[in-house]
Amino acid sequence: MSRIRVAFIGIGNSVSATIQGIYYYASNPDSDGLWHPVVGGFKVDDLEVVAALDIDSRKVGKDLSEAIYSEPNTVGRRFDVPKMGVIVERGILKDELNPHMASILKLELGRDDDALDTLRESRPDVVVNAISSGLDKTSSAYASISREAGASFINLTPSPVATDPEMERKFAERGLVLAGDDLMSQIGGTIFHKGLASFLRLRGVKPRRSYQLDVGGGLETINTMYEELRMYKRKVKSSVIAAEFEEGWEIIAGTSDYVDFLGNDRVIHLHFIGTGFMGSEIMIEAHMRVNDGMNAGNIILDVIRAAHRARLDGMSGYVDEICNYGFKRTRKWKSVLEATLAFESAYCRSE
Repeated sequence: MSRIRVAFIGIGNSVSATIQGIYYYASNPDSDGLWHPVVGGFKVDDLEVVAALDIDSRKVGKDLSEAIYSEPNTVGRRFDVPKMGVIVERGILKDELNPHMASILKLELGRDDDALDTLRESRPDVVVNAISSGLDKTSSAYASISREAGASFINLTPSPVATDPEMERKFAERGLVLAGDDLMSQIGGTIFHKGLASFLRLRGVKPRRSYQLDVGGGLETINTMYEELRMYKRKVKSSVIAAEFEEGWEIIAGTSDYVDFLGNDRVIHLHFIGTGFMGSEIMIEAHMRVNDGMNAGNIILDVIRAAHRARLDGMSGYVDEICNYGFKRTRKWKSVLEATLAFESAYCRSE
């Protein structure tokens, strides 16, 4: 079976963790932590990274093995990735950066034609869009460039790309898979909140109200401090969690503050009140700390392999089993259990 050629756009913490994970599990295949060793018939070491783009001068021009540890990344060095022979090329920017991002990034921008040439020359099967949240025009432009280069596209950002009917139609016409939007971490606040709600529903408890407050470090958290983006992401998270119960409940979920010394870690506080027997109150308080980049690695590796398998099997455009498993913003809601079982049934079956 041929390898999966992958290009990454935006060499941030999640991509750093993913690339480290590819090499780590290729060297340590029996180590704990890899959720699905085989997806669509592909192992992790079947992935070959062939291209990378970024807009920060501290990463542009470096071998990808070095760029993944460069500032402003804070995910840390969990594995010494050998020299890859993939140089980070200049990316594009179609949106105005919010003040928080503009004060941190050291821009070195390229042209659309250069980005297209990079992808055409490297011939990726799958392009993964991991740029910062809120750059809707840029994400859309990258999707179009990827389509022109003949690559399937995975949108990890909240920008409406995979859920855009016109964009989906264009990918389907080319026989390419389009997956997204807004990556769902393996065990982040949103999926934990949804999972708890699902469990309580299973046990006959009706939710009344809940809130989830996140405090984190890292570039993405700084970006989310921009009020317009913070409220947008709060709306997306809250609606995704509320959908776990058809009747809904009072809910607030989102990032509340940035703490620099947390690095790429995120601290999540969850407060939940439900109604039990004879109207009795059930209250749950939960506190968790996770690493954002590491929390993304398993899901990114899974959706890359699944997207390529789907394309090989003749599927194109939006693939429901992939999107509901790996993303918050989807076309058709499914519960945590339904989405996971559907994905595993389609892509993780033993031959």
